[in-house]
Amino acid sequence: MSGSIKVLSLHYNKINESNTFTSGDIVEGQVVLELTKEIDVDSFFVKLKGDANVRWAEKSGDNERTYHDHERYFKLKQYFIQESSKKGQERNTTLGSGETYGPVIRPGCHVFPFRFQLPQKNMPPSFKEFHACVKYVMTVKLKRPLKPTSTACTELTFVPRNDGTNDNLLQPQSGTQDKKIKPFGSGKMSMTVTTDKTGYMQGETITFFVDVDNFSSRDCKLKYSLMQQQMFIVGERTRRKLRYIIQETKDRIPSGEKQEFIVNLKLPRDLTVTIENCRIIQVQYELKVSLDVSFASDPAVRFPVVILPADQQCPSWQGPPAGFQSYPPPQPNLVPYPGEQPPSYAELYPNLYDPTALPHPGAAAGLYPDPNAMLPGFYLTPSAPVYDPNQKTLESSSNLSY
Repeated sequence: MSGSIKVLSLHYNKINESNTFTSGDIVEGQVVLELTKEIDVDSFFVKLKGDANVRWAEKSGDNERTYHDHERYFKLKQYFIQESSKKGQERNTTLGSGETYGPVIRPGCHVFPFRFQLPQKNMPPSFKEFHACVKYVMTVKLKRPLKPTSTACTELTFVPRNDGTNDNLLQPQSGTQDKKIKPFGSGKMSMTVTTDKTGYMQGETITFFVDVDNFSSRDCKLKYSLMQQQMFIVGERTRRKLRYIIQETKDRIPSGEKQEFIVNLKLPRDLTVTIENCRIIQVQYELKVSLDVSFASDPAVRFPVVILPADQQCPSWQGPPAGFQSYPPPQPNLVPYPGEQPPSYAELYPNLYDPTALPHPGAAAGLYPDPNAMLPGFYLTPSAPVYDPNQKTLESSSNLSY
């Protein structure tokens, strides 16, 4: 690698086996800077931010229009060497090792520790599709006089907190459909469907029970599916994407017979969790159970399904560890981006498990009227609590640009 910067890399410490983070978690690690010769520095800092973005293009004849929107959840910044806005302002930084850095860094390998705490906010999980994403990105930037800015970055995987306290997600759902068979037959068929609950974790099994009374002159078949709907929203414009996660058909139910079914649907471990707390991105699921009848409309029962983050079996977050202090000493550990002071706890979004929680931030003030009403029965849910931050292994990412 050419130039005076041999290595610029960004490393963070894992806090659990799934390498995920949630609201209130502490993110800490190190920036490694290795130099072949002395450099002058304008500023040197690491920042952590969470954002949602949507963008797509639509063509009409020769015209093409692009729709895009953005939602920011937080932006935190920690300086190692801060750019001086006033002549003569002190710019030295003393690290835990006792080494002091000013606007000049000498050759050799230097390690700069950092520490952030994620906001206690109702934020959507990490998500990535062709037209939309929710990202939590950490970036280190080294700015030098008359030189291109050098950067390295890495992404964190964020999941909402799952404390298992929402009784609504544990409630079973039930529905019945009857159908008279005419004109190509006679009699009627009836179907009752009951699910064991409403909310399921990634990798869990959906169990539902079906009673079919086929008192008609026609045969039928039991069909069921789990469908995912993604919605990307820009103002009053919405782009929808539908995908079947599971689609299956059972054996024939002959005319005049009654049958009972117990169906188990194993969910993929990597299935995207439900997203309803984002103004511009929504992910919802629907379980559909129907009777397939030839030359007739199929009677169907539909239920909303909420997909939750996989249970990590960790203790709930108890606040910063004892003796938690800013690091390095000359400045506070968490430095909000100028002009974006973090809200007080009273101003944070409602708890995700609260059934009265708003469908998206800002709804209480009428800032973002939701043109796409939620399916009934959906409730937001946060993620697994944190592990003991003292039990760590190291994750790293390095992406150097000049």
